[in-house]
Amino acid sequence: MSDAVRRARHREVAAPANHVRTVARRGLHAAVLAVIAGGTVAFAGTTAPDASAPGAAVTASASAEAVSIDRAVAGLAASRFEARTSLEGVAVELVIDGAAEQLTTQAATVAELLTSAGVLVDQDDVVSAPLSTPLTAGMTVEVTTVDVVDEHVTDTDEHETVEEEDESLPRGEREVVTEGVDGVTATTYRITMTGGEETGREVVARAVVSERVDEVVRVGTAEPEPAPEPEPAAPSSGDSSAASVPAAAAPTGGSPKAIAADMVAARGWGSDQYSCLEVLWERESNWNHTAQNPSSGAYGIPQSLPGSKMASAGSDWRTNPATQITWGLGYISGRYGTPCGALGHSNSHGWY
Repeated sequence: MSDAVRRARHREVAAPANHVRTVARRGLHAAVLAVIAGGTVAFAGTTAPDASAPGAAVTASASAEAVSIDRAVAGLAASRFEARTSLEGVAVELVIDGAAEQLTTQAATVAELLTSAGVLVDQDDVVSAPLSTPLTAGMTVEVTTVDVVDEHVTDTDEHETVEEEDESLPRGEREVVTEGVDGVTATTYRITMTGGEETGREVVARAVVSERVDEVVRVGTAEPEPAPEPEPAAPSSGDSSAASVPAAAAPTGGSPKAIAADMVAARGWGSDQYSCLEVLWERESNWNHTAQNPSSGAYGIPQSLPGSKMASAGSDWRTNPATQITWGLGYISGRYGTPCGALGHSNSHGWY
């Protein structure tokens, strides 16, 4: 074979070598595109060409370039895998005042985690790690809230009643000497709440609204005055101590006044004595056999005190005017001698 023919054949061999290199590049580029699109490319092993064969240098160069591109593709795939892992986030535990919550977050630091969870902290709150601390998988971040609030409280000290015995007052009678006033105090407390529970309390202000004043009451202990001794009665209606009144009209029928007029006459007293009796008992009870004094308790037409004294004249002393009149005339006769004598005492002392 001539040299010209050999050269021609050598050129024919070299052309395919360049063609193989171009094909290799295109194949690698396609592999890169396949990896970027999310596919998986498997590179099969290639037998290196014989170094003594024509075009071996070109083939080796193409193989080296293929290895370099393969490494770049592998790096790109790994980079995409890492990006997917970062987007999925890290799992952490966030505890707010003892309430735990499991979160998956893309936050990079503790501060970003709290912001993304909507947790606002201030200078009084306590966080288990500095806000700039990077987050790691499985990390627990605890937040304890600390709040300071003011509480206003009003306390009332109720007054008491102090009783003082007083001999100048009748027994059972009460008289208020000093009005009672409740004591009122207003206090402001500053309270520290940690994790929702009170951990501190201090008084920041206190004012006395009103001082307590106890009520003072005087209670009477004096016994009722004994009935005065009867004054000596004059034998006749002309006694200067006896009262003198116009003659009363003679009552008729079975009224209490008619009963009294008959009893006065039966005792030998004149009509003037009945006239005095009529005025006296009109003043005392208005001749009402059920009249009762609301203050002293005196009862009946003659206003006996107590009313039970009239039981000596009859057991029906509560309802029978005749029984009351019988007792009343006996009382007047024993103390004052006559009805006019009793009326005279009543006029000067206010009672008989």
